[in-house]
Amino acid sequence: MSASILGVIGAVKEMPRQVDQDELPRLLGRAREGAARARKFDELQRVAWEKFMPDFNLKLGTGAYGGVYPVQGSPHQVVKMFSHSDWDDVMRESRFAQTMKARYPQHFVDCLGVGTDAKDGQPFAVFERAEGITLNSAAHRFHAPDGITHVTQALEVLDQLLTVMIGMTKPDGEGQLHFHLDLKPDNIMVRTDGGSRDVEVKLIDYGIVRTCGADDKQGQEDSEQQLFRWFGWELLWALSSEAFRVDSEQNPWEQLPEGFRPFFQRSDFRPAAYRSEQLTPALLKDALQDGFFDQVMSPAFRQQWQAPAQAKKCLGKILGDLFHGVALASDRAGPAPNFDKLRSEIRELRVLASE
Repeated sequence: MSASILGVIGAVKEMPRQVDQDELPRLLGRAREGAARARKFDELQRVAWEKFMPDFNLKLGTGAYGGVYPVQGSPHQVVKMFSHSDWDDVMRESRFAQTMKARYPQHFVDCLGVGTDAKDGQPFAVFERAEGITLNSAAHRFHAPDGITHVTQALEVLDQLLTVMIGMTKPDGEGQLHFHLDLKPDNIMVRTDGGSRDVEVKLIDYGIVRTCGADDKQGQEDSEQQLFRWFGWELLWALSSEAFRVDSEQNPWEQLPEGFRPFFQRSDFRPAAYRSEQLTPALLKDALQDGFFDQVMSPAFRQQWQAPAQAKKCLGKILGDLFHGVALASDRAGPAPNFDKLRSEIRELRVLASE
């Protein structure tokens, strides 16, 4: 059975069929009703349209509910124009930004105010603009000068993502949990520091978030499982982006390396060897360890270890535990993800990288 999995790990050709969106776990639904929805619009600062005019010639991206543009004359601010007049969406994003910026200022951007277009009343919100480039653009395969050039930077990105995820599992002072559930690489900003290997990670685009009470066990469980699946996606991207086909407009779950894609599907849609009841962490460690390190990881990263044999074993254990957990999370089953343990393992792996 190990051979059955290992045989497809190195294959990065196109899948023989497209995965139907309906086959994937329904973990990315609209946000549950929570504190953000209940708050009144008056609690957010109203800002004048004339002071935050967007530059419609420089569209930065399309979020879950609208387009994002730089503010004319203010390079450190952006305007999100909401595509419809549902103030619940505006409120949810804006309150999430303010809440998480106050709690974790290093990793989130603030909402500076909300308002309506003077011409047709279209809602908008003004946010800080995160420095750096998206993790999508920063991947080693693109050789961006301000991107990821060393495996230590890739591991630092993963470390910081886990730190943010750990923070999301902790309630705020009002007993509320706040989860960002759309952690594709276009929504993760990476800023590197020229001469050093320092990295700073910020999450942007809060169109798909969930706020729920700490006593909402189902909401918390669903959200943590989705975070765990996203971490599996980002680990593969950070360490092996060459194995992906990339299209920001397409479903990110369909663009995973072929040998890993089944872990992110429901068990009954996977090949037999990938079904959850057939998997154990030890089996996956043995199946993935050598093939990932020698064939799938970015070629430059394979050379950047001071103890490659030890690093291969350490990474193999991470892969075994992680993708066993991802398989269970995709079935909405299994124990709660242990983000603290995973972060400790990523830090142990980083120590083994070359200087």
